[in-house]
Amino acid sequence: MKKQFKMTIAALVVLFAAFTTANAQCGFKKSNKFVEGTVSYSKSTDVDATYSVSPTLGYFVTNKVAVGVFGEFGKAADTKTTNVGVFARCYFLTIGKSLHTYSQLDVASNTTKVADVKATSTSANLGLGINYFVTSKLGLTMNVANLISYESADGNSTTTIGFSGIDNPFATAKFGVIYKF
Repeated sequence: MKKQFKMTIAALVVLFAAFTTANAQCGFKKSNKFVEGTVSYSKSTDVDATYSVSPTLGYFVTNKVAVGVFGEFGKAADTKTTNVGVFARCYFLTIGKSLHTYSQLDVASNTTKVADVKATSTSANLGLGINYFVTSKLGLTMNVANLISYESADGNSTTTIGFSGIDNPFATAKFGVIYKF
């Protein structure tokens, strides 16, 4: 298991390094800060609502690389989840002055509670996202499903590459707002 974890982390680092070598020019400046939040909500007849709220706080260490912390809190049926972690984000494609595409590598501690049973795990993910700035400071954000995921819990680990089990990655996207200051 430790060997698989090390190989997965190494693969995530290599992929993130590949993204960070792109020569993108973003509208961000070193030492810019941002707050971001995404929300997803679903409700069907005769079924409890499912929701997820994900606040993020970030800091630009260069014009295209940001680091920060995030949380995710959600509920689906009788399952409650809490994830807290850190991330590194690289903006690698800018279209015009407003649309910025990024890759994000994150590591999180996850807690899932089903009824009275609580489980914890650790995860590492490499995903994609887009920011579209309506003004110079305020924008819309979309986080797409993860390209690579690793999760370890109770001595068992799972690695997923690609959009495994997802017919349409944009159907699982989370939308929100970003404010840069």
